[in-house]
Amino acid sequence: MRRKTPYERMKTERLLMIVQSALACVGAAFIAALIFSAAASVIDFSDGTFTLASSLALCAGCFAAGFTAAKRRKKHGLATGLACGAVIFAAVFIGGLICVRSFSVGGFFTKLLIIFICSAIGGIIGVNSPQRFR
Repeated sequence: MRRKTPYERMKTERLLMIVQSALACVGAAFIAALIFSAAASVIDFSDGTFTLASSLALCAGCFAAGFTAAKRRKKHGLATGLACGAVIFAAVFIGGLICVRSFSVGGFFTKLLIIFICSAIGGIIGVNSPQRFR
């Protein structure tokens, strides 16, 4: 078995970073949605509250993705968070086009803003948080 070149190791590391941050995003959004749905089963929520809850779940997922990627990469937190946000936004946008089959400009810019801000904050905090384990 031959050794990997530095380029192959970097490529593998980036792929693992993307997979790990995507799983963190899905996991955090799922847990937040689970908490909000449990609260909605007990309390009668209005339509505006459901919209707010889904936006908060999206924020939690984007923050977790940016945090995880920046923590793993250990440098360029803002750029890493924004890159994660771009990938998440593309996935949300394509998923929305497939499921809903429509496009609203207000929803587009709102989601764009939410995703990029939360991912960037997660990246900044992730790269500046102390390393606990190696």
